[in-house]
Amino acid sequence: MIELRADQPKWRQVANILRERIESGEYKRGVPLPSETAIVQEFGIARGTVRKVIAHLRDEGLIYTVPQIGSFVGPPPED
Repeated sequence: MIELRADQPKWRQVANILRERIESGEYKRGVPLPSETAIVQEFGIARGTVRKVIAHLRDEGLIYTVPQIGSFVGPPPED
């Protein structure tokens, strides 16, 4: 678990951390994002907060979600 600041919403702080990991290449394109459970455990936040983080990153175009499978780094593959 990390230390989250009180001056910014938790979901935004976690989204910023995951965005930095994507942009730095720590999370590579096409690779699954850590599971909701893993993110909950790492950051000590609620599952609903994780879902808000994932939705935000998806809206930014940094990840895509495949229902019943998970979220992946990068734009969705072309059909």
